Amino acid sequence: MQLTSSFKLVFLKQMLRGFLLSDASSNSMSFHERKNAIKLSADAAIAFARGRTRWSQGLITNLSKNEKNKEILKSLLGREYDNLRKPCGNSLKIPRSKKILRRCLRMCSRRKKAGRAQHICKSILAKALAKKRIQVLKKLVPGGESMDGFSLLDETLDYAMSLKAQVDVMRRLLKTSKASLNIKQMKAWGQGGLDFTAGGHL
Repeated sequence: MQLTSSFKLVFLKQMLRGFLLSDASSNSMSFHERKNAIKLSADAAIAFARGRTRWSQGLITNLSKNEKNKEILKSLLGREYDNLRKPCGNSLKIPRSKKILRRCLRMCSRRKKAGRAQHICKSILAKALAKKRIQVLKKLVPGGESMDGFSLLDETLDYAMSLKAQVDVMRRLLKTSKASLNIKQMKAWGQGGLDFTAGGHL
């Protein structure tokens, strides 16, 4: 999956809209409330920017469980709210995956018949580890509980790349905010009549 600059632009616009709707810059908000408002805006924006995927639907469904979030999400997402809030159904089977599964089963049966006990033990251990890792991924990826193994891998990759883009945009926004704040402080110092050259050379 390639994430273009248009994805980042849509994400940034939606996140800033979310800040305004949730009044994240309000002085009356506590630190915890402001943190939750920023997280809600960022999560809703990434789901909107990515469009209708299994993880984006799962993310909006999870956010909508909190009644306080619903109004903000509806205002922020507009018509997309209903599409993204639909629960994730059973994933589509990939034809190629059936072939791989049959091939693996044939290989396992041949090895069993050949009496390779050591290989069977390794295979069982590998399957147990894979199953455990899949369970962890299902908890990490929004909507992952309803996905099969093949869909989960695709959605995990998509979700990870979207999160990477989200972090990149938020870092740039933070740098811009800091630079803007520094310029405002310098202007305020200048308006306050501070003379940086008085009393000696810089």
